[in-house]
Amino acid sequence: MIEQEIVGDGTVAQDFGDTRVIHMGGSLRAKAAVRSQDAGGVDEMSIAAADAAMKDLSGDFQNWMGDEVNRLIAAYENFRDAPPNERDVSPLFRAAHDIRGQAGVFGYPIAAEIAGSLSKLLDNIEPDYLPIQLISHHVDSVKAIYRNNIRDYANPVATQIIHNLRKAIDKVVQARQKAMMEELRFRRTV
Repeated sequence: MIEQEIVGDGTVAQDFGDTRVIHMGGSLRAKAAVRSQDAGGVDEMSIAAADAAMKDLSGDFQNWMGDEVNRLIAAYENFRDAPPNERDVSPLFRAAHDIRGQAGVFGYPIAAEIAGSLSKLLDNIEPDYLPIQLISHHVDSVKAIYRNNIRDYANPVATQIIHNLRKAIDKVVQARQKAMMEELRFRRTV
């Protein structure tokens, strides 16, 4: 069972038994206050202007995220449907990498983490050895997070998905690295 602690500023700490994950939360105002104490306080007008700008752009964030999710789905489908010897991982990696880098800023930090996990898989395993089902789980998870508008770590199902995907990625990467070492040892003996 996942133990979860929510701190007043929106930070969520989750204990999975073998790992503890802390997701930073809080408002722009709270973060600015912490970072600016040594500088003599918070510039309230600047904070208000930044908050207003973020609210004005929030509709664009939703559209952007939808476009990026669709790009990820299309890249995955092209990768999956290509003959194994013709698979190009680059478009899929770019789509996952873009979501990883920007989704958190646009209010989808869980999607960013899942896309980061997918990026790790794509970056560490050669295309011929990539587990299609695990890629599919990542893409489906990003799609579900977006479509269900899950935007914080207080959702225990979403955080369990992240935890399970990370563990699966680690196992796949370790198994592939072990196989590569064995192959290298075999080549040295031949």
